[in-house]
Amino acid sequence: MRRTLTLGVLALAALSLWACASKKSAENTATPPAERPQFETADTITAQVHVLAVDKANRLATVKRDVGDTVVVEVGPEVKNFDQLAAGDVIDVIYIDRLTVRVEPPGAMSTSSETSTSTAAPGQKPGASYGERTETKATITAIDKAKGTATLTGPEGGTWTVTPRVPENLDKVKVGDLVVFTHTEDVAVSVKAGKKPS
Repeated sequence: MRRTLTLGVLALAALSLWACASKKSAENTATPPAERPQFETADTITAQVHVLAVDKANRLATVKRDVGDTVVVEVGPEVKNFDQLAAGDVIDVIYIDRLTVRVEPPGAMSTSSETSTSTAAPGQKPGASYGERTETKATITAIDKAKGTATLTGPEGGTWTVTPRVPENLDKVKVGDLVVFTHTEDVAVSVKAGKKPS
């Protein structure tokens, strides 16, 4: 009797394991969901100017740009530590413009933005950074595969038609999905001491 019960339990366990194995096998062979399209592009612009003269009373700086011309720049009060700027200093400017586009499941449309700033500490050479990030979520309201386009509706109700760079991406999205556009701009200005002009 005990042997019969044991064999019954083992048989039930074997059937359970087979069922789990079959289910697991089915899950592993299922077609994975299509990867949602995404795209990113960025541009970086750098510039360098050399300070030729500084008029501290009028907050003016005469600088020579890397393209060779000379200009006089009025420096506003928002630039801290202007008194630390001197002839011979070198000003480096870096500007980065970045755009990312990604697709998310259906959700709420929205627009948001945020900014960040920093300035040089007291006693240091002038310097600052500024960053701005804007995110807009628009809904796909129509897809025309014959034309290779998708129509988007923004948070404020405006609509526009886009043509994906990769036409096959239209097969990876559906009406109702969100397209998220994230645009960031970053500017950094730093000053380093250099040789005074002769």
